[in-house]
Amino acid sequence: MRPSDELLLGTAIGAIQADEPDAAQIAASAKRVAGRLSLDAMGDSLENLGIEAIANCEDVQMLLTSYKAGTLSSAKTLLIEAHLRDCGSCFRRAQSNSGAPAFDWSTPKSARAFVWRPRALGWAVTPVFALVICLVFVYKAYWQIPPGVRAEVQSIDGSVYRISDAGDHRLSPGDKLGEGENLRTGGGGHAVLRLADGSTIEVNERSVLKVGARGHNMTIALDNGAVIVQAAKRDSGHLYVRTPDCRVAVTGTVFSVDSGIKGSRVAVLQGSVEMMHAGVDKAIHAGDQMATYDSVNSAPAADQIAEQISWSHDRGKYLTLLAEFSILQHRLERIPSPQPRYTSDLLERMPADTLLYISIPNLGDYLSEANKVFQDQLKQSPELQQWWSRGHATNSADLDSLVDKVHQMSQYIGNEIVVVGVKQANDPGFAIVANVQKSGLDDFLRTQWPISTSQLTLLDEKSLNAAPIPSQSKHGGYALIRQHEAVFSNSIATLKQMNAQLNAGSSGFAAGEFGRQVAAAYSRGAGVILAADLHQMMLNRPNLLHAQHKGQEAIEKSGMEDVQYLIAEHRETNGVPENHLNLQFSGTRKRVASWLAAPAPIGSLDFVTPNAALVVALLSKDPRTIADDILEMALPDAVQKKSLDETEAKLQINFRDDLAADLGGDFLVSLDGPVLPTPSWKAVIEVRDSERLENTLERLLASINSQGKDMHSIAMESSVIGGQKFYSLHDLTSGRVVAQYTFAGGYMIVAPDRALLIEALRTHAGGDSLARSTAFKASLPKDEYDNYSAVAYQNLGPVLTPLLSQLSGESAHAIQQLAADSRPTTICAWGRDTRIEVASDSHLFGFDFLTLGTLMHSGNKQANLNVHN
Repeated sequence: MRPSDELLLGTAIGAIQADEPDAAQIAASAKRVAGRLSLDAMGDSLENLGIEAIANCEDVQMLLTSYKAGTLSSAKTLLIEAHLRDCGSCFRRAQSNSGAPAFDWSTPKSARAFVWRPRALGWAVTPVFALVICLVFVYKAYWQIPPGVRAEVQSIDGSVYRISDAGDHRLSPGDKLGEGENLRTGGGGHAVLRLADGSTIEVNERSVLKVGARGHNMTIALDNGAVIVQAAKRDSGHLYVRTPDCRVAVTGTVFSVDSGIKGSRVAVLQGSVEMMHAGVDKAIHAGDQMATYDSVNSAPAADQIAEQISWSHDRGKYLTLLAEFSILQHRLERIPSPQPRYTSDLLERMPADTLLYISIPNLGDYLSEANKVFQDQLKQSPELQQWWSRGHATNSADLDSLVDKVHQMSQYIGNEIVVVGVKQANDPGFAIVANVQKSGLDDFLRTQWPISTSQLTLLDEKSLNAAPIPSQSKHGGYALIRQHEAVFSNSIATLKQMNAQLNAGSSGFAAGEFGRQVAAAYSRGAGVILAADLHQMMLNRPNLLHAQHKGQEAIEKSGMEDVQYLIAEHRETNGVPENHLNLQFSGTRKRVASWLAAPAPIGSLDFVTPNAALVVALLSKDPRTIADDILEMALPDAVQKKSLDETEAKLQINFRDDLAADLGGDFLVSLDGPVLPTPSWKAVIEVRDSERLENTLERLLASINSQGKDMHSIAMESSVIGGQKFYSLHDLTSGRVVAQYTFAGGYMIVAPDRALLIEALRTHAGGDSLARSTAFKASLPKDEYDNYSAVAYQNLGPVLTPLLSQLSGESAHAIQQLAADSRPTTICAWGRDTRIEVASDSHLFGFDFLTLGTLMHSGNKQANLNVHN
């Protein structure tokens, strides 16, 4: 720069420095800034702002004490906060002065003034006394320690000890264990215990456990080792098995529990159990197993169960029993179901204000045939015989007698039974109605089913008319036997209403809007029909919906208040089930009810391989509209909206415009590959602008990482392989990869590892996807539709296919039989303007109790669990 230029620049700088604004200019400038910052709304008069100059960090730090005390004006507070956001030194100084962050990001809470209301004290004391009474009852029924022996040793192999403060004592068959006494098996040791409730425990070597009781419950505390439990049936309470990291709850089933160094594993051999781990309850059914840790065993569940119980003396019996249940299930499924019904003379004679209509076929002949199958299988299988004779209140002869009586009774009535719910003044009334096709039903109930005389009161029309209406429903109910109909109910009032309607003839119900929906279901061939007028049901129960204004408001905002009818149908054609559900609305679907989009091609299915075990894919309406619906339902007042605004400002993101706006309406999650050691899950999400979405995710991740020390820091890394860019998310605290993702074909694909992403890309490019596979298409409902709005598909074959290289003989055969149950099933749904429909041609969705009718007796509930698909 030339000397003359330097002189000119210096002169200009000096003139600028010397030109100080006067007081009027400063006031005008402050007024403009205050207006932009809306200081008027904060209560500061522009004429009295009185903002002293804050020239540097020293001025800010001098005001920190007043700022923290809240004595500064709104204007000065705003200036201090603006400076603290930009100046790290002052921000740290503010933190160090108070020992706490300068900003409280939590949602502000309004203070409530305390008002002393003496009358309210009385209302408060009453529930306290009620609570105390309830606590005393709960203590006596469920927590009080009952006296007596907890377990008795039935058999012992090797060394088994009782451990107590007095020392170890070797046990022998016949010895008893009291409350909290520990049992330990040595190396090679094995014991069988019988609990006070009739359950038996088979204990493996090097196991430590104790048995305790509280009220109606018993608990096996397994510190380590392995047990197989045959839980007895109970009228009350549960049997629990507790390990250091989980709890299993059962009533009448057979299962094993292993407790080791890594954690616990539970396998169910018969029935089902509830396993609680890490605060989550999960149901485990026969043939399944679950661990509290990540297992590295890639063998099918059947193989793992076989290994888990390999130490048991009854190992072969357990595996064979599982296979026998599978055979029984298949034989029951081959029994022909009752023929479809295309008309019903009961429909038009139901009351006009019917709210619920359920039609089921007369199952007498079906139950008789199913019982023959069961009894035949029972005779052929010693394992089933042992299971049936253990822990059941009835025997084979009792079951034969029961089914025979049901079959005889079915000969008196027509081909269908109708359950109706009718509108009444207080609560709805319910009745069971059937046509009588031959006389003598009342005599049959009195003579052939004597139990009915003590629990069921038989009436004719004359005695019904003379009967007073009791204040409470009768346990066991009443049976009205007319010349052409039989009506069962637990209410005299309902029986009188039904009797009057049957005498009057046609009610007009079948011609009404709801009745026409039911009639249409009959015209398609009725197996089981369940029809409900949901709108009238909600109106008929005002206490349920209107007691709390907020609850009613939430229903209105969700759009579910417009729901009208639910029509569910099940039928079987040539042994193939057909299931259809129709949820109808009074007008165009709105809010949550409208989120399911209209049928269209689901492109996300093209990223899933044909070997997928589980897939759920759906099409939704515009995610921005969904975001609007969620915000309106979740943020009903200004305080919550302000909290969301503060959260978005803190994260530097707008959930609707920065996230939802970049998403399409095609979503998919799947289990597509091995389950162990890491489940091969996959998520596919349609995107509109992948570059913009990626920038949003990076900005969101940076904001989250900057929020606090207690949160896990997540780092994002990218790499390019073969021209495809991949992203990985690393948890810097644990050092593990949380997930990986990439973009392709207008979709974002997310998976736990890169290999799954590459496989998804290859599947999409090659066209060899689930959507194009023959097995998938064969499982779709047989209808006239080309596309659906949602699809749920499962095929457990790839997961359960047995690896039998180390098994032979009966064990291998049993596991093969269990794995043969794996069949692909699909549920499809589509959204229309005024309804949502769901359909399936598989047993996964439907009324499978039709195949289980023979096991209806209360003493045989366990069979229901084991033959159910």
